[in-house]
Amino acid sequence: MKKIILVFIIFSLGFTKEITFEEGLSLLYENNPQLKILNSKLSQARYKKFETFTNWLPKLQLQAQYTKLSRPQMDLSKLPPIQQAVFSGMFPSTLVSDKLYSASFNISQLLFSSGKVYSAYKISCLNYEIAKYEYKKTKLELEIQYKEAFIKTLLAKKVLEVTEKTVQISSENYKVSSQMYNEGRVSYLDYSSAKLNHYNAKIAYFKMLNNYQIAKQSLKTLLGVDFEVEPEGKLEEFYIEEDYDFEKLKEKIDSTYDIKIMQLQKSIIRNTLHINRTESLPVVSLVGNYSWSTDNYEKDFDEWDDRHSLVLVLNWPIFSSGATLAKVKQTKESLKQIDFSISSLRDGLLLQLNTLYSTYIQLLESLKLAKENLDIAEENYNVAKIYYIEGRSSYLELLQSELNLSNSKINYYQILSDYIITLEKFKKFKTTE
Repeated sequence: MKKIILVFIIFSLGFTKEITFEEGLSLLYENNPQLKILNSKLSQARYKKFETFTNWLPKLQLQAQYTKLSRPQMDLSKLPPIQQAVFSGMFPSTLVSDKLYSASFNISQLLFSSGKVYSAYKISCLNYEIAKYEYKKTKLELEIQYKEAFIKTLLAKKVLEVTEKTVQISSENYKVSSQMYNEGRVSYLDYSSAKLNHYNAKIAYFKMLNNYQIAKQSLKTLLGVDFEVEPEGKLEEFYIEEDYDFEKLKEKIDSTYDIKIMQLQKSIIRNTLHINRTESLPVVSLVGNYSWSTDNYEKDFDEWDDRHSLVLVLNWPIFSSGATLAKVKQTKESLKQIDFSISSLRDGLLLQLNTLYSTYIQLLESLKLAKENLDIAEENYNVAKIYYIEGRSSYLELLQSELNLSNSKINYYQILSDYIITLEKFKKFKTTE
């Protein structure tokens, strides 16, 4: 059984890679499917922007055609031979033949669109800006999620180490208490309490082991890799001191990606309103055409019938049975809805900021107290160790002080990780683009 477990551990370690925070961030940018999709959408929006720009540019078309008629356009076959000979020379061969070969070259240029093309181009530009903000927003959110996952994995690893030490301490405490109880030196209550603490420590250890495995799996999934990851580093390395001003953060709410995207969507609706209003206005285009036709493609090109034309086209939809007005009304209602959505979004972001700032203040104070508790617990443990060596305290008291130190460490690291994660979430409200 031990050999099987050993082989399994070795097999698992072969697919585990230790990564630093920066290495994991590079893997996130490289493998995350959300970023890949949004990067593709960004390219798509850029191509759409160019497509709408080409509405101002001339359009060229080359066309070739072969036509087989059931009878010629001018059927001379029923005339007497002499008349056929006379009239066949008076008309183009394409009129008296049942086979036609033709080619044409067409060029068209939009001259005036009452602002429709400009608004359509403006919409494509706005959609491109939205795609850029969506990419940046998702990238920022993934960075926050990644750091949270990385910190939680480090925390789970640290707590697991401390909990494992706690199990060892409680086990030793239980053994000593059992021995002293058998010797009649402690009560059954002390003995059973030591036993209970030992079992609870074991339960906590299995729980922490499971939490650690889940944290690593979450980190692996977020990075989009097919191997196990083992984060390197210490929680203390991520600690930074920040002094946030709530009012200044509040002023930056309108510069968050969420609000910016909503404002761009409002601009799109405004341009759509302009397009709807101009549906009843004229569009002017210039169309030029040059065509060649013959009844036999083997003839010299100089003998083909060639014609050209230049056409000025005015398209003016003067009556739409109220459809244009209905579209305008619909778009105006969409403008009202987007204003309500922006106001609601702003209130929601303010609530998030309030909650985040309150959590930050609470964690800032709690972290100071937790650090003081840890220092006191370390001092108590050092004193208890000296007292035990000098014979001034029992072994049980030494174990208890060590157990208190372990609990103080867990509490401190949990608060520290929450503090680091909370600081990371403030990035959402610190965008200045």
